[in-house]
Amino acid sequence: MTGQLVPALILCACALLVACGGGSAPVVINGRALDESQLADFEQRYGARPTGGPWWYDARSGLFGPMGQPAAGFLQPGHDLGPLAADASGGGTGVWVNGRELAPEEYVSWSMLFGQAILPGRYWLDGQANFGFEGFPAGGNLLQVMAARLRAGGGGGSGGRGGDNFWTTRFSAGNSTADNSQGYVSVPGIGPVSHGM
Repeated sequence: MTGQLVPALILCACALLVACGGGSAPVVINGRALDESQLADFEQRYGARPTGGPWWYDARSGLFGPMGQPAAGFLQPGHDLGPLAADASGGGTGVWVNGRELAPEEYVSWSMLFGQAILPGRYWLDGQANFGFEGFPAGGNLLQVMAARLRAGGGGGSGGRGGDNFWTTRFSAGNSTADNSQGYVSVPGIGPVSHGM
């Protein structure tokens, strides 16, 4: 299940980031305009150029979003796109992930995922979805938390008990057959992207 989720989330995130096409506005990530070589690299990796406008990107986790707003999805981690500002997504929660203060909407989503309010503090999240308190080793893995919630019936659909593999997040939704031979990811305002159909 978790092996299916990561490619689906990256596909969904790429669709969101390129939703409006190139346009004439410069692409600005973490306060720096992307140059032509960076845009070409992005297009080679993700199949399209990103939408113009201001974005933030967390190189450690791969999370990204529109500047001043909560996370919109995941890209591959490790891109050298400049330092992430502490207030990149608006903040206001007292919960920090990789130095970025979560926006209230994002805080609620994370709290729902964990089934309880997240305590104020400083946390880290890496590109393999491992997480923990800053300065300490991993305390868990988001993909394992999501899979456990699905098995327990906390993620919609059949609760991961076979057949239907429906999943949903604040950003998108998707489904696949039990063997992952057919499925889709749907992003609001963009529509579904299917495979094997």
